[in-house]
Amino acid sequence: MICQVHTLAQAREVLGQGADIIVAQGSEAGGHGAARATFPLVPAVVDTVAASGSDVPVVAAGGIADGRGVAAALMLGAAGVIMGTRFHAAEESLLPRPAKMRIVKGSGDNTLRTKIFDIAAGGDWPQEYTGRVLPNRFSEEWRGREAMLVADPTELVRYAEARAANDFDTAVIHAGEGIDLIHAIEPAGEILARVVAEAETALAQRFS
Repeated sequence: MICQVHTLAQAREVLGQGADIIVAQGSEAGGHGAARATFPLVPAVVDTVAASGSDVPVVAAGGIADGRGVAAALMLGAAGVIMGTRFHAAEESLLPRPAKMRIVKGSGDNTLRTKIFDIAAGGDWPQEYTGRVLPNRFSEEWRGREAMLVADPTELVRYAEARAANDFDTAVIHAGEGIDLIHAIEPAGEILARVVAEAETALAQRFS
């Protein structure tokens, strides 16, 4: 059982529920998450797990897109990483190519955390969770007017049609702050090989 957590309280809870792997996800991540940043959260979760006497591995997530990030996560005590956005833009990803290109061309400066797309999709996420996304025409149209979006059922129909048509001026593209480090759509195997080599180089330089 792999459990993703965003707080120390959640880490303790999933330990008690028998988690086999705990993913400590910072707010830099694409998709849904909470408020804490990756760098302070990961070692705190690692320490919390260790203090419980458990040997459950902790995996870092959020804003990691190259080997330097992997090396940093390992130095923080993580057993590994999840790089969702980096592989979201891989050749093998099921994300449509136009959306992948928006990730490649995008900047972490412009990503935002919002509930706009969840509202439009009719989702029912707990209040504390927002999604980190690439902004588009739809998010700019409704930013700051979420209550009006909730009250307009016709927008749910329009949004569903846009998603079905891969209209990414309206439909959501989840993406993390690490997209500045993504420069091309590549095969997953090439991404993995390069990231591992980068991490090994970074760690070797650190301890040389």
